[in-house]
Amino acid sequence: MKTITLLLSSLLILSAPALAYKNKTHPKDINQILNADDRPQQDKSRDIARKPADILALVDIQPHMTVVDYIAGRGYYTDLFARMLNNSGKLYSVKGKLEKRDLSKFNNISVLKNLDLSGVNESVDRIFTALNYHDIINKKDFDRQKLLKTIHNKLQSNGYLIVIDHNAGSGVGSSQSKKLHRVENTFVLNEIINAGFVLDRSLSVLANPNDHFDTDVWHESTKGKTDRFVYRFKKANKE
Repeated sequence: MKTITLLLSSLLILSAPALAYKNKTHPKDINQILNADDRPQQDKSRDIARKPADILALVDIQPHMTVVDYIAGRGYYTDLFARMLNNSGKLYSVKGKLEKRDLSKFNNISVLKNLDLSGVNESVDRIFTALNYHDIINKKDFDRQKLLKTIHNKLQSNGYLIVIDHNAGSGVGSSQSKKLHRVENTFVLNEIINAGFVLDRSLSVLANPNDHFDTDVWHESTKGKTDRFVYRFKKANKE
């Protein structure tokens, strides 16, 4: 079993400006989407804390792709991914609570209720989850290893798994996932890498070295300001 230990300084080495990647997503396309007149103002107000231009460049969605927004919440990223696809391909919004969104102009969105991805009956190009890996950990009866195996099996050979979450203090592991809604970055790295993935890219745009790791992420002093890791994984090459 491979174990990885990464400090913040190491993560910064792995990181790079999002638009410097050799991807196909043009920054003008991203800016047009983010500034669209019909994009909810509530979403736009959250952009400063979520850095969607960098995140969308990292996810690198192309037309006709199949994309999974895993535990989509109220659909901030589902909305953005739908705009990137522009009615091409397929978008699965897992546990998406989209009732208050007007997504009527998009005909390629399916909302799934099951976390096990049993409703996805095709291979996928992108699987994305933001600020929810710790929630999966908190589901004691849910088999994360089985989920990671399913993701590995469904993901295209050139596909990406992108994970964002609230970081926890060094050595904490997953012990604060329920109390503080945090999980240590190295815990997630080790778990996903040991499931057959490799770390492809890491972003520091959501990092905050001044974060108080002993504070709940919903506390007024830390809400929207936590130290968040951003990882893009791909399948490991078979030896």
